[in-house]
Amino acid sequence: MNTRKSMKLPIIITFIFICIIVYLFMTIKQTVVVCEKTTTFDSNITLKETVTADLDGKKITSLSVMKKITLPDKYNRKEQNLVGIKNSLEYTVEYLEDHSSCVITGNNVVNNIEVSDNELVLLDNISFADNNGELIIHIDTNTKSSNVIALQVGDNYTSGEFMMYLKNKGYACK
Repeated sequence: MNTRKSMKLPIIITFIFICIIVYLFMTIKQTVVVCEKTTTFDSNITLKETVTADLDGKKITSLSVMKKITLPDKYNRKEQNLVGIKNSLEYTVEYLEDHSSCVITGNNVVNNIEVSDNELVLLDNISFADNNGELIIHIDTNTKSSNVIALQVGDNYTSGEFMMYLKNKGYACK
């Protein structure tokens, strides 16, 4: 009878210890890294890319990319060029289906990409040229090109490695 009484205390202590461990695992937060890059092309056309990556340990668990292209107020055939940029962007991210949206707001074309599966996202792959008033957009879709940054959910990066990688490519990270 005496041994049954003494078994209650170790069982209660073990149960409390297990609860504390489970609580600690539940409160571990993912690391969120936000990187941004602004590029200005001919005729003051600007491209601002913002990348938000959720990292869990050593893996990218989700990516959110916003590409905002701004044309100057007094640009020739602005509406026509905005629609052309939007169509080009939609065509190149067509493989993402519902994970991408592209809208025109004022002088801007905004492309939002949200991925959490093993989709590939290309960064720093858009360039513009002004050929005597005619806007030329070039979107590099070659994933093996050294001119673009290819990121995929599931890639192995720690938060420090990810920030350093994008900083070396010209992004400002926090």
